[in-house]
Amino acid sequence: MVLLDSNIFIVDRFFPRDSLYPQNKEFVGQLAAIDAAVSAFTLLEICGAASFRLSADELNDWLFRFGAVYPAYILDVYGLKGNEGEAWWRTFVEQVAANIAKKMTFGDALLMREAECYQVEAIVTWNTKDFIRRTQLDVLTPTAFLQRLSRQ
Repeated sequence: MVLLDSNIFIVDRFFPRDSLYPQNKEFVGQLAAIDAAVSAFTLLEICGAASFRLSADELNDWLFRFGAVYPAYILDVYGLKGNEGEAWWRTFVEQVAANIAKKMTFGDALLMREAECYQVEAIVTWNTKDFIRRTQLDVLTPTAFLQRLSRQ
């Protein structure tokens, strides 16, 4: 499984003139063949960014039926099920704060926490610099991930 960053979907939907758009479109076009996931937190980040440009109905589809919009599944918040809420929340805040201390934004700190807890194969993002040297996980651009996939 690979965990996808919000920028992949934002570029796909809203920035067709971006220089990365053709490569991003190729990656998105192959999502159905990839074991790709989005964390629940990233989904909220995506919807927050998209809310300025989507209709209420489109936003509702993204928030509650994202898998029908893009072939990726939404991960439950790691550790939330089966734990006492207060203990889970304390641990969650400590883990996210530890990532923020690595000089990361809140959204990136959440993404990295979920990726590490789920022990994903890689984080796929156009902003690799936000994660490299902050995690032991592979951090790849969509293009690099597709190149790796074609070699397997």
